[in-house]
Amino acid sequence: MSQFLATVLQVNIYVQPVYLSLAIFFNSLNIRILSSRTLRSSPCTHYFIANAIFNIIYASLLCPISFARGFSIDWTLNPIGCKMQTYFVYLSPILAKAMLVLASFDRYCSSSQLHRLSSQSTRQTARIIIIITTISGTIYEIPMFLMYYFNESTRTCFQDMNAFNNIYIFSQVTLYYIAAPLSMIVFGILTISNAKKQMTRIGPNVNSGRGRRTESQLTRMLLLQVTVHLVLTVPFGIIYSMNSFDPSTKTAYIRAIRNMMLMWQGCDYFSSFFLYILSGSAYRKEFMRILPFTKPGNHTTSEFTNQQNSAMMNTLSLATRKQ
Repeated sequence: MSQFLATVLQVNIYVQPVYLSLAIFFNSLNIRILSSRTLRSSPCTHYFIANAIFNIIYASLLCPISFARGFSIDWTLNPIGCKMQTYFVYLSPILAKAMLVLASFDRYCSSSQLHRLSSQSTRQTARIIIIITTISGTIYEIPMFLMYYFNESTRTCFQDMNAFNNIYIFSQVTLYYIAAPLSMIVFGILTISNAKKQMTRIGPNVNSGRGRRTESQLTRMLLLQVTVHLVLTVPFGIIYSMNSFDPSTKTAYIRAIRNMMLMWQGCDYFSSFFLYILSGSAYRKEFMRILPFTKPGNHTTSEFTNQQNSAMMNTLSLATRKQ
């Protein structure tokens, strides 16, 4: 093992517990905020929630395994663990990315002037699509059970190289690292184009209702998340694709680079909270509302407003009686 690889693996030991804590905390916070009455009315929010759930599952599987390996503890070094680990570790990120693609498509449909497309952006449709996508992804990843096997003599988990496995890996790379990013980019551009056309057609101040503003903020949140997601995941995708199709590239130096890119990609599984805070005022308001130290002020303000309304109604009632 080279010194470079040993250093990267040593750093990885300390990084993984941090990633796990951040992923669980901030994605749980995302689910809590996105489930609020103000935000959950949008179908896009359901894709965000599903994405957060799959991020938690992925971090909960990968981070403990990577951390334990730093201390020469690997529960996957057995025939069952070898297959289970590869299946679930690959399944979770694929489903998480699929939710972003579906959210991008939902924003495109919602912004479209065609009734046939805009009518597809509903909460019921979103729930059905999430269920179908999860089941389809679970079935699609089943070959991962067959591709990997445990070598008893070397006590390592190997990938079996044959024509079927090569085709399947090619489909994985195509879907995850080519088709999905391109879909996000295309739907993002189309959504921006639709929004500009609508703004030109009706003017900037016509649809300024609360629901329209929330939808616009969700679109902005999604576009920012997709941009950052691509920046964080594409570098590892390049290394993974290279290793998958050319085993001779699995040198110690490339392994070190791959682990570095994997740590870089790990930021994608908790960064959404900060991106939502940065780009969505409705999200910020809901976040402030659930903070313990803001509740008394909110209640006081609400009670003061109610008292003002009651006083105003009483004044109007007295004025009406005098007349």
